[in-house]
Amino acid sequence: MITLGRTILNLLFVPRLKARQPKRTPLVSVIIPARDEERTIERTVRALFAQTYSALEIIVVNDRSTDGTGAILERLAKEDARLRVITGVEPPAGWLGKPWALHEGRQRATGELLLFVDADVIYAPETVTAAVSRIEESGVALITLLPQFEMHGFWEHIAMPNLAMMAFTVLPLWLGNRTRSPLLAVGGGTGNLVRRDDYDAAAGHEALKDAVVDDVGLARLMRRNKRRTEVVRADDLVSVRMYHGLREVIDGFTKNGFTVFGRSYILTTVLVILTLVFHVLPYALALTGDLLAIASVVLIALVRVLLFASLRYRLDNAAFGHPLMTLLWCYILIRSAWYTGVRKELHWRGRRYDASRTRFGGD
Repeated sequence: MITLGRTILNLLFVPRLKARQPKRTPLVSVIIPARDEERTIERTVRALFAQTYSALEIIVVNDRSTDGTGAILERLAKEDARLRVITGVEPPAGWLGKPWALHEGRQRATGELLLFVDADVIYAPETVTAAVSRIEESGVALITLLPQFEMHGFWEHIAMPNLAMMAFTVLPLWLGNRTRSPLLAVGGGTGNLVRRDDYDAAAGHEALKDAVVDDVGLARLMRRNKRRTEVVRADDLVSVRMYHGLREVIDGFTKNGFTVFGRSYILTTVLVILTLVFHVLPYALALTGDLLAIASVVLIALVRVLLFASLRYRLDNAAFGHPLMTLLWCYILIRSAWYTGVRKELHWRGRRYDASRTRFGGD
């Protein structure tokens, strides 16, 4: 019942991003790191070209891509002078590739507001206008845009809703927006809009150079520096297909799953056991007619249906996909502990890092 109540509070009190004009139009620098993104980069950039917000510059850091990303960006830059393409260089010692690319982009940015966005995120034309209006009205240092997740195929529909479930059923987002606790900070590659002065005062991505999850790290960094941050629902205006198929989902979250829990083998083991006991075992026991297990399954389904209906996810998955989703994510967490913990290997975008030299969000 606590989970149900928290979900309802989050759905009711996390503000929605609304398409309305801001009182002023400060220059916004959109900064995008792009490494081997030929699959989506043109769609992402063209969506930014179509923004209704006038004071906009778009900076894409081509992070030494080996595919057609560079050629696509060169062609797009000829179409619109607002796009500036930076050829990324090898990160210095101690830096991960993505934080370094974002830092490179910041060095060229001239905007009063900085919008850090991943290369696979699609914005509706009113998104930047709405985001600027929100940050101006709220007075916070940073706002994070929660997106609509695009999902295709069986396994994406099974796996990806877990992100929304973690956000809306586990985290007290509504409370986090009303505190400055770094532990309740939420950031996202789907859009971190931050005031440049606050970002620079906190040392920006220099303070996050070894952060595996730099977007959450940026929100935490702001709060550690006594700034306020806010998460807003932007699922009507922002969409992203993070991964294509089961293999990409598994590899993508293997890189950071264990890090989220502080690389603690004890905490990870306890979490996996409790998750299986409370989220898988009831489904097995319900088949035997156990009334408590049936009640647990009904409650889980109610929470999922409520959340999935609000986020416009498939309701058949809401009713029947939970145990399989749970098993998959337990496997990902165990796999992450093995690769990034025991073997100390972090593989991503063709790079290999010593995982022991990285941190979750720069904490």
